[in-house]
Amino acid sequence: MPKYRTKRTKNRSFHGNRFTNANQSVEEPATASASKLIMNDFSELKVQVNGRSELKGNRIMDIFILNCVFSALCHPQCLKTGLKLTKDSRFGLCSDFTLTCKCGYMNGFTSTAKIGRKSTLNSLLVLVLRLIGKGFTAGKKLLCTVNLPFMSKSTFRRHEDQLLKAVRCAADKNMKEAATEVRTKTKTSSCGVSVDGTWQRRGHNSLNGCVSAISIDTGKVLDLEPMSLYCRYCHKKKNNDGHVCSNHVGSSASMETVGAYRIFDRSKQCKRLKYTKYYGDGDS
Repeated sequence: MPKYRTKRTKNRSFHGNRFTNANQSVEEPATASASKLIMNDFSELKVQVNGRSELKGNRIMDIFILNCVFSALCHPQCLKTGLKLTKDSRFGLCSDFTLTCKCGYMNGFTSTAKIGRKSTLNSLLVLVLRLIGKGFTAGKKLLCTVNLPFMSKSTFRRHEDQLLKAVRCAADKNMKEAATEVRTKTKTSSCGVSVDGTWQRRGHNSLNGCVSAISIDTGKVLDLEPMSLYCRYCHKKKNNDGHVCSNHVGSSASMETVGAYRIFDRSKQCKRLKYTKYYGDGDS
């Protein structure tokens, strides 16, 4: 008896969706990130001045190339080429240059903008290094690798102190405004807070930690207590000259408990608030 063979149907070719207009172009919806990039194109910061667009910002340029460009230009008075670029002094990433000509013309300028006698680029560099958790040694290695000048250690420390004062001032102002918002919203000085601590490194062996109190009504930070087991001032100088060290004494695990106690202790005096409700994860 012969085998039964099934009849195979032919594959049907796909001709597309016949109920849509083929001439109509369908654009894919852009993502949120793509929309932001289209709306805010920061690749070139340009400002319209007198009908012309001028570039703004900082650029890295080889001094040899810049000197070659100036040497090809001519002085507008003597009409002679060969302008020479020389460096007078350097303050970190900021350098003072002098443009001279054979006719005796001299003109000085700086490589970056200054506020008074201080360069803003040096302060921004120190701020960026601190934001990513790096310090003087890491910044020196980075800039020396790309053949860029770097500031001295004493200058780096001065910028750190100035940034610390500015950050403290801004943080105190924001936390005072947050406390005022809580009093306005709740119509009373009693409120609840969520207290939690964090450490610079994982585990309970970190030298630095921080405890924060966040309002449960507004979700804003009301108080902050940075803590450390190491003081550079006390470590360097045997005679503290009246220095009162407010560092934490004890284990790293107890930082959260001590920090929460300090925040609750000064709530009435500093924030004019009374923390009546406490929310925590149980380890403080």
